[in-house]
Amino acid sequence: MASSAALTTTHLPTLRALLDEWSAKQPPANPFASPTQDMANRLSDEKAGELHGKDIIVAFRTRPPLPNEAEEKFHASESKESAPVEGQGTEGGEEKGEVVAEAVTKVEFCSGVTATSAEPGTFVAHVPGFKWSGPTLTHKSYEADLAFGSTTDNDEVYQRTVIANDMVPLALSSGIACILAYGQTGSGKTYTMEALEHCIARDIFVAARHVGARLLHTEEQAKAASEHADPSEELKPEGVFEFSVTFLELLGKRAVDLLEPAEGLPVDAQGNATRKEVPIHEDKNGDVRPRLISRVVDSAEQLDELITTALAHRRTSVTLRNATSSRSHAVLTIRVVNKLMPFAEPGQLLLVDLAGSERYEDSKAHDKQRMLESRENNNSLMSLKECVRAKAKMATEEGFVHIPWRSNKLTMLLKPIFDIESRQPSKTLIIAHVSPHIQDTVHSVNTLSYAAPFKTSPPRPRGPAPYDAADPRTWDHAQTAAWLTQAFTKRQRARVANAHKLRAERAAKDGTKVAPPPDTGAPLALVVDVGRLCPPGMTARHFGQLYTTEFVQRTLACAHLSGSGSNREFTPSVVKNMAAEVGGALTYLILTAKTRKRRAIMQSRKVMDLDAYGTTPYTTVPGTSVRMPEAGSPEHSLFSRWTNEQFLAAAQRRGPHWFEELNAAVIKAREEKRSTDRAELDTLFRMMEEEYPASGDAPAA
Repeated sequence: MASSAALTTTHLPTLRALLDEWSAKQPPANPFASPTQDMANRLSDEKAGELHGKDIIVAFRTRPPLPNEAEEKFHASESKESAPVEGQGTEGGEEKGEVVAEAVTKVEFCSGVTATSAEPGTFVAHVPGFKWSGPTLTHKSYEADLAFGSTTDNDEVYQRTVIANDMVPLALSSGIACILAYGQTGSGKTYTMEALEHCIARDIFVAARHVGARLLHTEEQAKAASEHADPSEELKPEGVFEFSVTFLELLGKRAVDLLEPAEGLPVDAQGNATRKEVPIHEDKNGDVRPRLISRVVDSAEQLDELITTALAHRRTSVTLRNATSSRSHAVLTIRVVNKLMPFAEPGQLLLVDLAGSERYEDSKAHDKQRMLESRENNNSLMSLKECVRAKAKMATEEGFVHIPWRSNKLTMLLKPIFDIESRQPSKTLIIAHVSPHIQDTVHSVNTLSYAAPFKTSPPRPRGPAPYDAADPRTWDHAQTAAWLTQAFTKRQRARVANAHKLRAERAAKDGTKVAPPPDTGAPLALVVDVGRLCPPGMTARHFGQLYTTEFVQRTLACAHLSGSGSNREFTPSVVKNMAAEVGGALTYLILTAKTRKRRAIMQSRKVMDLDAYGTTPYTTVPGTSVRMPEAGSPEHSLFSRWTNEQFLAAAQRRGPHWFEELNAAVIKAREEKRSTDRAELDTLFRMMEEEYPASGDAPAA
């Protein structure tokens, strides 16, 4: 039987002895695979942001105990004397019948979780129990990608999660990076997320300068090779990206804007400002974009100040576990727009500080409003659990996996990471926080059980799939190079033809003539070197994993912009637009192939095996509710000369008269007390004879 917090505190000496006995038998904990210094230059690394590893990363973390926290939150009685029997005296002059007060001992900290391995991460939860023989201690192990013990500071957590998994460069490359903090109330979620948010605010502009400089370098090389440069505005590395920020608070089904000024707003009983509700729904394009205040930031200082101001507006309340408990989900969204490549999808950084999960033991003393908040928060966390599990399942299964992201407002806000048809690559980092106290171990087990199943392995390598011209995932190197050559050739010929048409129109206005249009069948010198763009070993599957910006950058680096011959019409801007079109077409083919496969799987699931339930005693005639005569009967042989398609075609031609005649036959049979089935068969036979005479041909229209 699991032990409550009060019972655990009462038997703390025994449980501490059992824990010391277990700890003495354990080997030293496994450290991290690499030192923190190895991640210092990842923000400026040219390969930062490339897709590698897993789409979902799971980390465990426990905080250190606060001073006097165990004594203040948990209490235990050392002894409790029963009341003296009436008539008996007491020593020290005490009156008869007086009850001796409880002697409360000082409660000291006892660890409830142990990190036995940092990478891969392993947490062991020490679950106290109680049997007839006395207190027991069960050790349950949970695995993750990373595990941070109580001595790990926020900077190392940031380096090994956000930096090591290239979350910032991913957002700068038109991808979506999402960080979720989950755990019990008072386990340190907000403490971790605020630190990560401020670290990202510090580093995102540094990374933007490095990536912007790299993109501008490629652009300048292409312009130098071209006969004339684009008349576009000259950008500096720090001006390539534009950052905008929104901050939303979700309490149950009600969302508010944390960037809305609080001056002049009414306050509730807890002193929190009552803001206007922001609706959350899909628009006509299928996007979920609440109408929030969006602030453009130009520096790390502005972003850091904006985060601090918005967090001060977040709703908090007093609970049994935390004096300033966050009663809502806070969603910080940083959108990144690439000015150099405006056709690319905006990148996003989603930083989600989830509301604390609570057990009944933690919330039983709450008022009605707090109880309702806890219920809504737990419902949204369960919906998030189903969505993340389904997304993790997609990494290991080829079949159709449904992600129910529409089931809750929280998961609707996170649609970019759950939409299976999204063209943007994404990564999700989940940091599960647990309390360090053994009195909270029962809840810690719930948290670890919630997050551990999200851990997945990279997709297992499979053999080559059969070639399918419509599925780029089955193409080898030669087929990929051939498709790229054809795609660039088609677009290059179209632009050459359009340029000739414009010159001819101008010449006609000036009264001059131009050279005849180029021969569409003649060999064409491609402006893009497909051999360099697609080196040996590279396939369409690899191109499908590239970001749009990276594909455009590679294409521009492989372009011949000499300004002579057939390439004189092509500037860097034209080549970038061509690359965006080709990359988009390839992504669309991959998505279409995936959708087609999912639909085929779903259609196969809809086919029912009727033999599993035995044969039905009768069937109905197509297009009617008339029972088909039993097999072997004379009537069945008469009806079998018409096919299902002929029955449906006859019903369509006769329109409403088809059912009117059948209904009239049934009514008349009931009045005459005859068999309605026989009346329907006779009427149906007569109508089919009229539509399809004995020759089997339909009458002329």
